[in-house]
Amino acid sequence: MKHSIAKYSNSTMTLGLLAIFVAMVAVSSTYPAGARFMTFVVGLPAIALCLLQLTLDARDRRRTSGGGRGLSELEIAQQQVSQKVGHAVQFDVAGAGLGGDEPALDPRTKVLRELAIWGYFLALIAGILLFGFHLTVPVFLVTFLRFQAKAKWTTTLGLTAIASIIIYFAFEKVLRVSLHPGFLADQIQTLLMP
Repeated sequence: MKHSIAKYSNSTMTLGLLAIFVAMVAVSSTYPAGARFMTFVVGLPAIALCLLQLTLDARDRRRTSGGGRGLSELEIAQQQVSQKVGHAVQFDVAGAGLGGDEPALDPRTKVLRELAIWGYFLALIAGILLFGFHLTVPVFLVTFLRFQAKAKWTTTLGLTAIASIIIYFAFEKVLRVSLHPGFLADQIQTLLMP
């Protein structure tokens, strides 16, 4: 049971995201052209990427459940090359340091990691709705890069500054699209400047 949860956990998250993006595009298709532009720009590529990820997950499950059970990636590659060239091929490569010797994560750890990613995703959506893009995106990037990706502070702050500048100029100046200011931020601004 634990193995099957971990086996399909990536696909479960991808299916959840696919449902969100399909619903977003479906709802926005009833809007006027100017209003649905941004949801199509974000939603259609996201749907395509989710479908690609589901295809890759299915291929990986099929590969690991087939003849490659219990074999390392190096051994599977050797078998595939041997089949293509018509004779046995032995790679003369030390397995250490190639990423093939990474310890397998137990299903519980995988599920906890996925829950953390879902938490970040939902916090990003809630933050954008409440505080808007201009406040939420930098806070989200600093939090994610520093605590989830374990990036150094200089890298985190540099990437956050670059991303924030790109978002501002791409949407506000080039596309002339006003990003959502946030419900709470808009309320606070109304209270402070009547």
